[in-house]
Amino acid sequence: MINKRNIENKKSEFKINKLLLPKHMRKTPPMPSDPIPFGAIDTDHMLICDYIPHKNGWQTPEIVPYKPFSLNPSAVVFHYGQTIFEGLKAYRSKDNDDEVFLFRPEKNAQRMRLSALRLGMEPFPEDLFVACVEELIRIERRWILPSPDSLYIRPTMIPLDEGVSYRASKAYRFYIILSPAKCYFANDTGISVYIERNLSRAAVGGSGEAKCGGNYAAALPPMVKAKQNGAEQVLWLDSSEHKYVEEAGAMNVMFIYGNKIVTPALSGSILQGVTRASILELAKDLGYEVEERKVEISEVIKDIKAKKLTEMFACGTAAVISPINALIEDGEKITINNGKIGEITIKLKENLLGIQTGSLKDPYGWRVPVI
Repeated sequence: MINKRNIENKKSEFKINKLLLPKHMRKTPPMPSDPIPFGAIDTDHMLICDYIPHKNGWQTPEIVPYKPFSLNPSAVVFHYGQTIFEGLKAYRSKDNDDEVFLFRPEKNAQRMRLSALRLGMEPFPEDLFVACVEELIRIERRWILPSPDSLYIRPTMIPLDEGVSYRASKAYRFYIILSPAKCYFANDTGISVYIERNLSRAAVGGSGEAKCGGNYAAALPPMVKAKQNGAEQVLWLDSSEHKYVEEAGAMNVMFIYGNKIVTPALSGSILQGVTRASILELAKDLGYEVEERKVEISEVIKDIKAKKLTEMFACGTAAVISPINALIEDGEKITINNGKIGEITIKLKENLLGIQTGSLKDPYGWRVPVI
């Protein structure tokens, strides 16, 4: 397991080349009051690091001006789905504009390694992952929006081999791009989710717990159906029986019964969310009971109608915590908590954001300052 102290000790060992734009050629970052669609605005620079087997593996990372790639049409990346990515954020301190934090970047490094192994790719070194993220943030820190907004970080890895024969690539490209980020959902009063009874996001034994492109592509058609039914996201069920709740859109999902927080147990088809794990640990310390188990959709619907299930929310890096105010199925809208955001949901979000942005103490060591 990666150790933060080891990261600190090894930073000086990593060489990262920098080919930066002259200051007069750099763009002006958007203001918080500007319209900023999620993931639509690129910063001045990106980081690239290639894996070339006959040149001793991973090359020296480079921070260069943001630019497109030139790839052969037969490149493996276009044909066999070896594409993985991560998502994390850099936050500006709420109390000191000069202080910048990352949130548990070592967890994203660990998960990207596991995703690479699942797809037969060459894992990117975890300590180098963190060092690359930190160095790019140092250079692009002026793009971080004031708290509670942030800068979204998208590390990605793709294969570079050419030729359409079916195989795992031998060469790879790891790269990081950045984008200033405001609240992911414009309606922070809550979203509604459409219950998908037929199609599945992932299956046990598949690639569901890997953060790979194919999982997200397969989830797109139900997203269209959800919007046609007046919902913002899809509530995914298991692939075997279409009976148990797994995720909400691309996020983990949690249910609140009074003082108890219930969430689907990790089964191999559910993403091991960094936000999910953080909320569960935080919730215990705030005095809530936490239970990880299979959650039947029929049970959820019954308990909402009986007012036993008092709150529901989705969680992930982009949205942090997004309240869910209704389930939608066959034209029926099943409203949760009279459509209002619950007190526990608000408390968890405030505490988590407080740790991320530095306005609250961090007893866990999750917040990583970028100096």
